[in-house]
Amino acid sequence: MEKELECKIFTDDFNGLMEKAIDLGAVMIAHEIQENILIESDDFDLIENTDYLRIRISEDIYNNKKTKYLTYKKKINDTNVRHYDEYTIKFDNEENLKQILKFVKLDKQSSSKKERKSFLFMDARLDFDRWDEDFYPYPYLEIEVKNEEHLENVLNKLEIRKHQVSTESISDLRSKLQKD
Repeated sequence: MEKELECKIFTDDFNGLMEKAIDLGAVMIAHEIQENILIESDDFDLIENTDYLRIRISEDIYNNKKTKYLTYKKKINDTNVRHYDEYTIKFDNEENLKQILKFVKLDKQSSSKKERKSFLFMDARLDFDRWDEDFYPYPYLEIEVKNEEHLENVLNKLEIRKHQVSTESISDLRSKLQKD
């Protein structure tokens, strides 16, 4: 199990923020095209509202590799930073995994794609994410840190203001869009 502490940053100048991070020493570690497949059931609510199960198929064009993961993310809190316990395994046969999930009634599988450019910066991970326009139209930076003090240091170095920070999940953000 891996502990994940993260938040999203919204800005009017997404590319400018990426350039600023690079100018301040961020080092690219990956450039991925990801397919994310959310797993649910049409028959019952097995997974808690705040948790989720996902298949991620990642084609890293920077490192020239393809990886497939099954991940369960259990939400712990989202006060100042989103905290998840993350359980991940790698797998090699996507169709068999999808079929196994269907056999155990995890048969609702919705897919979405995003481009992710990842950097290491001040011992934090910076993921610049851009989803397909019809899934979520606004690009954002996701910052993964060790603790809240670490987050404050990264935010200060990048001159990010508190009103730009969100602990909402992509599902929460999409729900807000649909209500508007």
